[in-house]
Amino acid sequence: MPQKNTHKIISLRTFMTIAICLIVTVILLFSGLFYYNKTAGILMENYERSFTSQLTQVNQKISDQIAAVDSVAPLFLSDTRLLDILESPDSSHVTAEQKLAIERQMSSMYYRTSIASHNFTDSIFIISKDSSLFHIYTSGSFAPYEEQNAALMDSLDRSRTHLMCRVLPSDEHSIYFIRNLFNSNTGNYMGTFFIKLNREKWMQYCVEGLDPSWFICLYNQEMTLVSNDAMNAQGAELAEHFTAEPSSSVLFREVMLGGESYFAASEQLPGPGLTSAVVAPKNLLLRDLNNTLKTYLLFLVLTVFIALAAAIIISQMITSPVKRMIYHINRISDGTSLALPPMKMYHEFEVWADSFNRMLRQLDTYYTDNFQKQLLLKNAEIRALQSQINPHFLFNVLNTIAWKAQIINNEEIYQMVISLGELLKANTLSKETDFIELEKEMEYVKFYIYLQQRRFEDRIDCVIRIPEELMDCKVPCFCIQPLVENAIVHGLEPKKGKGKLIIQIVPTDSQTPEMEIAIIDNGVGFAEIPDIRSISSSADDSHTHIGLKNLDKRLELLFGEGARLKIESIPDLCTTISFRLPISPAPGIISQK
Repeated sequence: MPQKNTHKIISLRTFMTIAICLIVTVILLFSGLFYYNKTAGILMENYERSFTSQLTQVNQKISDQIAAVDSVAPLFLSDTRLLDILESPDSSHVTAEQKLAIERQMSSMYYRTSIASHNFTDSIFIISKDSSLFHIYTSGSFAPYEEQNAALMDSLDRSRTHLMCRVLPSDEHSIYFIRNLFNSNTGNYMGTFFIKLNREKWMQYCVEGLDPSWFICLYNQEMTLVSNDAMNAQGAELAEHFTAEPSSSVLFREVMLGGESYFAASEQLPGPGLTSAVVAPKNLLLRDLNNTLKTYLLFLVLTVFIALAAAIIISQMITSPVKRMIYHINRISDGTSLALPPMKMYHEFEVWADSFNRMLRQLDTYYTDNFQKQLLLKNAEIRALQSQINPHFLFNVLNTIAWKAQIINNEEIYQMVISLGELLKANTLSKETDFIELEKEMEYVKFYIYLQQRRFEDRIDCVIRIPEELMDCKVPCFCIQPLVENAIVHGLEPKKGKGKLIIQIVPTDSQTPEMEIAIIDNGVGFAEIPDIRSISSSADDSHTHIGLKNLDKRLELLFGEGARLKIESIPDLCTTISFRLPISPAPGIISQK
C-alpha cells in the first residue's frame, strides 16, 4: 500500500495573512524611529528657515537704522557754517552765538530724519580736531557727557573711515555710533561725529516681533550686546564661538551656551563691522517635536492595527476570484479556451476579464495587420529598386550629348554638358566620403558657377580669392556649393542689373589654425537675418533653404558650435555668409563610408 503524503502545502490565503502580519509588525517597529528621524530633519530645516527669516528681519531693521544713523553726519555737514568751522585750521574762535546757531540748525535737521520718530536717540556730538564741541540733546535727558566723550576719543582710531560702534563700561545703557569726518578736498581729519542711542529702546525695537523665548546678540571685537540682560553670559560665549569662524553668509548651528544647547543663526552686517545672531533654546523647540511625535505615534498604532484587520479580511475575499481566473487563464494558454468567462463576483474582476479578452482580440488583429504591412513594405522596396536609374547610364548619355555637340562645333553646349556631368559625378562621389581637398571642392563650385553664368548670360561676375597653401586642406564635401547657390538664387537672381559674387578663403588670426570661408554677394540681401535652425520645408525655394540648414547642422556635428554659419547683410548692398574650419590636411574626424 503506497505511503500517504502527510505534507501540506501552505495556501495563498494563509500566506497572505502571515505575510501581512509580519509586514505590519515590522512597519510598526521601525516606522516610529524613521518618522522621528525624518520629522526631526524636517523640523530642523523648518527651524533653520525660521531662524534665517527672523535673522533677515532683524538684520533689515538694524541695517536700516545704521543707514539712518550714518546719514545724519553728512546732513549736518551740509550746514556750511559748521563745515567751515571744521575745515578751518583753528576752531577756537567760534563765539557762543555761532555755536548756539549751529546747534539749533543741527537740532532742526535731526528732527527731519527717520531716526527721530523712534525716540531712542539721547544726544549727538561733533568734536572738531582741536576739541571744539557741538552738542544737542534729543531725549530730554541732560546727563553729563564729558567723561564719556574723553573715553571714546581715547579709544578712537582717527584713521578709520567707516562707521564704528562702541559701548562704554561706565555707560552700559547706551550705544555709541561714531564716524570720523574728513575734508573732502584734502582728505585730512577734521573732527568726529558721535550719536548716542538708548540701548534698551534700540534693542527692543530690533527684537520687535521676535518670539519672547528667543533673543538676539550683536557683537564685534570691541563689544557684545544682548537683547535680554539675563543672557549676557551666553551672549559673550556665542560671540567667542562665532568669531572664531567668521563668515559673510548665514551660519546656522547648535551651540552650547552656559551648559545648555541653543540653536543660533548669525550673519555679518555691512558697515560698522557688527555681527548679528538670533538664538533660541533647543529644549523649547524639541518640546514641540516630542509633543507632535506622541500624537502621531498613537495615531500610527491605531491606524496600523485597523489596516491589519482589514487586510486579513480582504485577502480572504480576494483569493477566491483569483484562483478562478488563474484556472481559466491556464485553459487559454493550453488552447482549450479562447476567452475568459464573465467574472461577476467583483466589478474590478469583471473589468479585468473584459480587458483581457479585448487584449486577446487586439493581439490577433495586430499580428494579422503586421504580417500584411511587412508584405506591403517588401513590395514597396522591390518597386523602389526597380525604379532606380543606374548613374553610369546618365554619365554615358551626357558624354554622348557632349560628343555630338563637339562634332557640330558648339563649344558652349559641350562645356555646359561636361560641367553638368562633373557635378552629377561629384554628387555621386560625395555619398562615399565625408571630406575632400579644397582644390577639388572648388572645381565643383566652378562647374556650378559656369552653368549659372551661362543661364544668366554672363550677368554674374565671380571673383575667387584663395591662397595656394590652403588648396591641400581637407573640407567637408559640398560645403561651399550650397552657399554659392543660395547667393545666386536668393541674392543675385532677384537683383536688377549685373551682380557680383566673391568666394574668399583666408587663414584667421586665432590661436588654433583655422580658415574662414566667406561667400559675398551684392544682391538684394536680407531685410531680417533668418535663424538657420528654424528653417523648415516650404513650397518656395525649399531646396536652398533646407540645404543651408543641413550644412549648418553638418558643420556643427563635425566641428562644434564655433563652425556654424554666420550671416551678415546690408540689403541691396552686401551680404556675407561665412563659417570657420580647422586647417588640417587630414582631419581625424573623417569617416569613410
